[in-house]
Amino acid sequence: MDPSKIVSLFLLIMIGYIAKKLNVVKSDIKGHLSTLVLNITLPLYIFTAMQFEFSTDVLQETGMLVIISFIYYAVVYLLANGFTKLTGQKDTRRDIFQYMITFSNVGYMGYPVMYELAGEKGMFYAAIYNLSFNILTWTLGVYIMSRHKSQEENQSIKERLVHVLNPSLFAVILGFMCFLFSIKVPSVLIDTFKNVGSATTPLSMMFIGIILAEIKLQSIFTDVWVFIVSGIRLLVLPIMTFYVLRFLGFDGLLLTIPVVLSAMPASANSAIIASRYGNDSQLASKMIFVSTLFCIISVPFILRLLT
Repeated sequence: MDPSKIVSLFLLIMIGYIAKKLNVVKSDIKGHLSTLVLNITLPLYIFTAMQFEFSTDVLQETGMLVIISFIYYAVVYLLANGFTKLTGQKDTRRDIFQYMITFSNVGYMGYPVMYELAGEKGMFYAAIYNLSFNILTWTLGVYIMSRHKSQEENQSIKERLVHVLNPSLFAVILGFMCFLFSIKVPSVLIDTFKNVGSATTPLSMMFIGIILAEIKLQSIFTDVWVFIVSGIRLLVLPIMTFYVLRFLGFDGLLLTIPVVLSAMPASANSAIIASRYGNDSQLASKMIFVSTLFCIISVPFILRLLT
């Protein structure tokens, strides 16, 4: 895996950081960016990533990947919940750390990494594996990010449901239906959707940079828990996943995909989701910054386990 691809994402964060420091953009742009990404670019990115040819043979193997994926998230969610309770994390810090341990950057970084490792087949399998992520990040993930708000405002079930039923979840459902029933979307639409969806990664990364520009850098490197949680995200989880799956007899892409995607840094859209649901987007940005920086070292190490 070429480290330059990871460095490129880090540089996008720095572009946003510099733009804010030079007052090229103002603080109020954050709300507009988060709305644009969550409601337009990210749903289109997800939808176009799921445009693959249907195959019964592949469906059987990818069905196993889906099962592995849901089991993985269930286990990691419970581990993250236990970790945050045992270490005494409270309120929004508990939410952010639990979210960051549970969800990684499987889309913006996961797809490029899998393409480097296994080409288009790797991309296809990664997209199927990421079905659980796309569903859970907009259900379980939204719950984690908004539960403090729900408790404070005593939101009704209907109000909580509005948080879950969002454009990205509908994009997952529509994309899977197109795959399952071999529905061909006109190429002119796919090309347009890809062009718009491709803006998701740079906009999300620059959004993080803008938020970081409002934070004292000293506070990033003095919060020891940011580094501890990043270590769990980058090393503990992928190593655990590797040895458990290998012990169970999995190999090939059924081993590679879960391990590689679990080794990705903190989810890039977490800062935007945190901002949308009134959580600590600054802490989320710190986590993304630190984990993305150190994954330049950790990802090649994890890849060596697979060779």
